[in-house]
Amino acid sequence: HRPSRARQDQTQRPRQRADDALSLASLRRIEESRARVRLSPRSLPGIRAAAQVVGRMATGEAKRVLIVGGGDGGALQQVLRYPSVAEAIVCELDQRVVDLSREHFAAAFGDPWVDARANLLVRDAFGFLEENPGQFDVIISDTTDPIGMAERLFSDEFYKLMVRALVRGGAAATQCEQPFFDTQLIQQIYKSAKALTKNPAYYYANIPTYPGGGIGFMYVSDTPWQNGLKTPLPPGVNHYINPEIHKAAFALPEFFRKELYA
Repeated sequence: HRPSRARQDQTQRPRQRADDALSLASLRRIEESRARVRLSPRSLPGIRAAAQVVGRMATGEAKRVLIVGGGDGGALQQVLRYPSVAEAIVCELDQRVVDLSREHFAAAFGDPWVDARANLLVRDAFGFLEENPGQFDVIISDTTDPIGMAERLFSDEFYKLMVRALVRGGAAATQCEQPFFDTQLIQQIYKSAKALTKNPAYYYANIPTYPGGGIGFMYVSDTPWQNGLKTPLPPGVNHYINPEIHKAAFALPEFFRKELYA
């Protein structure tokens, strides 16, 4: 005699709830671990150099740079390596991120905030972008994953505001998730970037402490990223990028290249 479907459902529901609770608890532990290790010395060079240097090198002598997020100071540290930069504005929503990073991460980032070219604005980036069309040579979106409030930073609206805030020929570089896990989101962002600029491209850096061993970025510009291959690297400490890595970052696995560019 086989049990009825209703009885089966009643038997399975407690087990399903227990499995769901276990999954949520596991996810929380994973996220806590990720938060602890994301700022490791092995991870920082790839994240910062790939995100900041590629966009900056393609545009040549950038003078004004905007960093959306980036309150930890890592992106700012890389941007200020370029002698041509006259002003680097960090638009960070939470002052505590800046304060805690200066207190605990000085060994990794130094203290780039003392540089006279650095300017911290504690405010929402959307309003600031709306108020400053055509102002920046480079915009770097150094954001968290698209969860909660941060989902807006991956929207069509945000990309439109960024492109509008660039000078002619300027470039933006944004955090753009993992090709093995987030293909659909990356396709959506590339579609937005393609509608706004002539030469968007996805690129990738090896980051051992991130899920899947890496993280991707979206280059958004009318200027081809290949222009940056002709630009010398700036002075200062560099542990990650070189001309070969720069070029290879845009070489994508075939399955992903077909899905993204087909």
